[in-house]
Amino acid sequence: MIDAHIHIFPSYRRIKAIRWIKKYIPGLVINEAIEETEILDKLRSLNISYFFNYIYPLRPEESISLNKYNNQLAKRVKNAICFGSVHPDNTDRIKIIEEAIIDFDLIGLKFHPFVQGFKILDKRMEDVYQIMQELGRPIVFHTGFEYFYKAKMSPDEIELILKKYPKLVIVISHMFYPHIDKAFHLLEKYENIYLDGTNIFSNYRESINGENVFEGMLTKKNGEYYYEVCFNYSIFELEKYSHRIMFGSDFPVAMNNLDNIYEYIKNIDISESAKKNILENTAKNFIKRFKPDFFDERGE
Repeated sequence: MIDAHIHIFPSYRRIKAIRWIKKYIPGLVINEAIEETEILDKLRSLNISYFFNYIYPLRPEESISLNKYNNQLAKRVKNAICFGSVHPDNTDRIKIIEEAIIDFDLIGLKFHPFVQGFKILDKRMEDVYQIMQELGRPIVFHTGFEYFYKAKMSPDEIELILKKYPKLVIVISHMFYPHIDKAFHLLEKYENIYLDGTNIFSNYRESINGENVFEGMLTKKNGEYYYEVCFNYSIFELEKYSHRIMFGSDFPVAMNNLDNIYEYIKNIDISESAKKNILENTAKNFIKRFKPDFFDERGE
């Protein structure tokens, strides 16, 4: 398996991030002081061959240091595919991006507009999209779970970006959950769109007495009701476009314990070929698209 959505942050960010998610999902069995080596050991024990590592700055002064951190992680950990980022408030955005992509050889950029506090149509982002299109590298956007984040991002906004920058590759992380149909609409319309099913296949369940902050569907099983975050769209479309859909866990800030997430996605009711795409082939081909020599350098 390839886990296409991991967050190995520097310790000062990692502790806060895990403390934050456990505030909303207290049942998670995860130590907020978990170290990088423990995260890597856990992934290795569950047979994760490669993983995408995402970081993003909450303040402009973090941008360069976090990109350097992921550059060093990629050098230390040969099965890590690392992404960079930049903050809209950085006045030297182009220089930071060129350093991240060209000098640090990071595969693309990741943005979490809700947490970073900006709109994706912000004019400050226009030069970001332009340079990434010129460099031929992808951008990953967090989408969905808007009720939880108390923020909004319309699929129409991504479409406007695609119309202005038609060669830009965009990964829609979390599939605009719970409006997964809107993510598939873009996937069907634009060939340079990928979907990332992180948290959609987490098997997260919340008691009917909870606040349903993650907008789970009301589900009944064995006479018991609960809210469930799940893939609420067509299995046929999941099969059809499996070659452009990747799976990720969000570990160590995942919505469920990692063992449960992996077990759930392995048993999803789709064909073995589609499952193979979502669990490995799509991510592998994605890596080859932007880093053609990556696997050759590792003897594969």
